[in-house]
Amino acid sequence: MIVTSPSAKVETYKNYLNWTYKIESWLLTTDHKRIGILYLLVIPIFSLLGGVAAALIRTELFTAGADMFPSDIFYKAITLHGVIMVFFFLLPLI
Repeated sequence: MIVTSPSAKVETYKNYLNWTYKIESWLLTTDHKRIGILYLLVIPIFSLLGGVAAALIRTELFTAGADMFPSDIFYKAITLHGVIMVFFFLLPLI
């Protein structure tokens, strides 16, 4: 579809990137190209979150005692790391 501006002689084509610019149009889309772009944006974010959880776990294991976290928070951090890396990083990456 070609849209012409009345004030200028410039023709712009509507495509999947400039159809609408609202955040709802991106988050509620069924267009496969937009969904692919969202995957490419979200996968690195969850990779960083999983990496931060892994770094916190490694920092806690650096010393013998429970210095940074109590044991229940430590186990929650391990579970958080595993869930993020498997379900929000590895599976979408595949």
